[in-house]
Formats: sequence, structure tokens, C-alpha cells
Amino acid sequence: MKRFTFYLTSFLIGSSLLLMPQVALAQTADTAANSELAKILSRNCSSVRVAIKNIHTNDALTRVNVGQRYNSISTKLMARLNGRLAVNKLDSSKLVNIINDFESARLKFNSNYNDYDTTMTELDHANCSEDVAGYYQKLVAAREARNRLSE
Repeated sequence: MKRFTFYLTSFLIGSSLLLMPQVALAQTADTAANSELAKILSRNCSSVRVAIKNIHTNDALTRVNVGQRYNSISTKLMARLNGRLAVNKLDSSKLVNIINDFESARLKFNSNYNDYDTTMTELDHANCSEDVAGYYQKLVAAREARNRLSE
């Protein structure tokens, strides 16, 4: 047992020593990439702000259309079908599970979109010419929030 613990400890220490230089190298590369992105962002600040505003506007329109479709599916199709199955005394337990899954996915989408909209509004009000690093952080947060919409 002592031998196993010794080998396990040696393996963990050795593997951590091998991984440390790569982490430091990756952090150096990220810093260099971020400084280059910050330079590009400060040079093209006005065009970036216009692009962000256009994306935010287009996403809001898309959100309204998608939300209306989801609500229509939920209220007009699923609820009515479930009601008809109940009236005809058919087993609708699987449909109820599907409806619950759909509703939870719809609510998750609504919540994620509200987070995304808040993040985009903060990004839209931020000034990229005065605080490039802060603007970049808000841009990354908006990108992550937008990616969560497709989950």
C-alpha cells in the first residue's frame, strides 16, 4: 500500500511539473493575443460599436419571432393535443413529459436571452475608446452569453 501511494504521488508530481510550463506558455500567448486584440479594438472602435448595435438589434428581432413560435407551439399545439387526449381518455403521460421538457427548455432560453440582452446593453453603453480592456471583457462576456443561447 505504501508503494502504491508513493507511485501515485510521484506520478501526480511529475505530471504537474510537465504541465506547468505549458500553462505558462499558454498564458503568455493569451496575453500577447489580448494585447493585439486591444490594439485592433481601439483602432476600430467606432465600427465595432456600430456592428455590436446592429447585432443587438437583429438578435432582438429574431428573439421576438422565435419566442412567438415557441409560445404558439406550447399553447396552440401541445396544450390542445394534451386536452384532446385527456377527453378521449388516452394515455398522455409521455406527452406530458415532452411538454414539461419543452417548457423547461423554453424558460431556459428566455432566461439565457435576458442575460444576453443585459450583457449586450452594457456592452452597447460602454466606451471602447476610453477603457479598451473593460470593453473587451464585456465583449467576451457577451460572446459567452450568446453561445449559451444555443445550448
